[in-house]
Amino acid sequence: MRQIYFLAFIFSFYYGNAQLHISPSTSGDSYIYLSDRFLYVEDNINLEKNHNPETEASIYLRKESQLLQGEKSTNLNYGNGLLSVFQEGTSNAFDYNYWALPVKDNISQDQFGAVIFQPKNKTNSNPVHITGSLEGTSHPLRISRRWIYKYSGSDYNDWQHVGVSFDVAPAEGFTMKGVNGTDPRLVNGVENNPGNSQRYDFRGLPNDGEIKVSINKDQAVLVGNPYPSALHLQSFLMENSASTGIAYFWDSKNNGDSHNLKDYEGGYGSYSPGPNAYAPAVFKTYNGAGEETGSSGETGSEIAREYAPIAQGFMLSGRNDGYIHFKNSQRRFQQENSQTSEFKNQQKSEIPLLKLNVIVNSLYTRALLLAFREDSSKDYDWAMDAKIYGVLQNDVGWNIEEAFYNIQVRPCRKNDKIPLLINLTENASLSFQLDDFRQFENENVYIFDAELESNFRLNKDIFSIDLPKGNYSNRFFISFIEEKEDNLQSELPVEELDFSIPEALIVQNNIEAQLEIKMVETDVKQILLYDLNGQMIYNKTLPGGSANYTLPTSGLQDAIYVLKLISSSNMEFTKKISIKN
Repeated sequence: MRQIYFLAFIFSFYYGNAQLHISPSTSGDSYIYLSDRFLYVEDNINLEKNHNPETEASIYLRKESQLLQGEKSTNLNYGNGLLSVFQEGTSNAFDYNYWALPVKDNISQDQFGAVIFQPKNKTNSNPVHITGSLEGTSHPLRISRRWIYKYSGSDYNDWQHVGVSFDVAPAEGFTMKGVNGTDPRLVNGVENNPGNSQRYDFRGLPNDGEIKVSINKDQAVLVGNPYPSALHLQSFLMENSASTGIAYFWDSKNNGDSHNLKDYEGGYGSYSPGPNAYAPAVFKTYNGAGEETGSSGETGSEIAREYAPIAQGFMLSGRNDGYIHFKNSQRRFQQENSQTSEFKNQQKSEIPLLKLNVIVNSLYTRALLLAFREDSSKDYDWAMDAKIYGVLQNDVGWNIEEAFYNIQVRPCRKNDKIPLLINLTENASLSFQLDDFRQFENENVYIFDAELESNFRLNKDIFSIDLPKGNYSNRFFISFIEEKEDNLQSELPVEELDFSIPEALIVQNNIEAQLEIKMVETDVKQILLYDLNGQMIYNKTLPGGSANYTLPTSGLQDAIYVLKLISSSNMEFTKKISIKN
């Protein structure tokens, strides 16, 4: 653990029911001030507010400092003291930020603005003012209540206005627009508002422990990081099976200049924890009823999303009715680097990934990511394949079960033809371009046109085509072997072929609680079973190979699994199976 430096007038710590207790004494105030450090507290925290307004708070987190706490089921922090943590949002009064509060109001009870302050110096801040005007200001800091909403539902009308009465629970997300003007006041050598970002001081009792938010099947909910530390988004998503396992982040054009919905330009990018990859948003346009009308021609930023910073809000889609669980075990000390490119400067990964850009009518670019994992399948995989959030009128995606996806994860097979899904409401010009690779070994990437029986090698140039309006679900494919009229597959060594076994009989015997595997024309030397999180459940090597095998399933939960069979000649067969005992 890194050393923590404390700056305080007087310390008054004691160990009782709380592991950390900070309160003023008769001699003066007590507080902890951290700069570029983190503080770890195993149990709960008791904070008592200081008397001097200059040092009112009990804990100050400055220069990306963070607080982490040990695992517990509820928030046991208490007292009327405050934790103070800075975070930055947009400085434009027309642009939205998606937020979640890292602290809770322990004094005024659910009044918006009670936990948001305007920094005056390193330790002192002024409460923000709430205004009914359309636009807020930076100095003095005024926030417009008109744009504070939360969301749970399936369409535009499900946005719920929050306003001043702040009925937003911990981990629930909310929207808030930025502010106009500038605030040149320097705090730690940086202006509060230098013209491109606005600094806020969140003050309150730090959120801690497990926090739950309800979610419904086939509906979306706006949530956010509820802790005064970074959230490891990859772990968080993999541990929440009630969601689709994909996080969607709002992005919009810079320097908006209108509050009219018909003038908005923005969209949602997709983060998938399986390949640890983010596909940026394509900005859409809207009418006055919130319905999408097309694309603005802009694409969002490429941002590394493995960690969600303090107070970051994002959307989740429901896979089942249930709850989303935020836990202390998902928290990390990770300082922000929000502009890091996903491909140019990404965390080390052994997962091969390529990026295909599809340019529509020379207007906008749909980024499609393709990743390879052996514990995935060619069909939909939870927390791996990311469905496009808001398909455009003219759009392109990976074709998974006739739905549009901008991230697909599947096993790597050299002779696979990976289908694209294209839907055009008007005649359109499409251009396909390879943008980048990560841990990708194939030298050649082709686009195959099944109608014209032609190939185009994307490594060398951009493939462009004019198409009439319509739906194309079985015409264009991405491949790694050039298809020829004389069927190139006959020239390939057997071990490079995509192995399918129509003679393999796979039966889940619910009465006997076992999976029965029978090979007719070959034998199997290894059997592997994975859950949809990618965790290996079973790995059995059969000496000499066997034509029949029985795998007991009595100890497995009823769920979808991925079964992989490897023959004695090293051919593979992968299939999703449903196990119900």
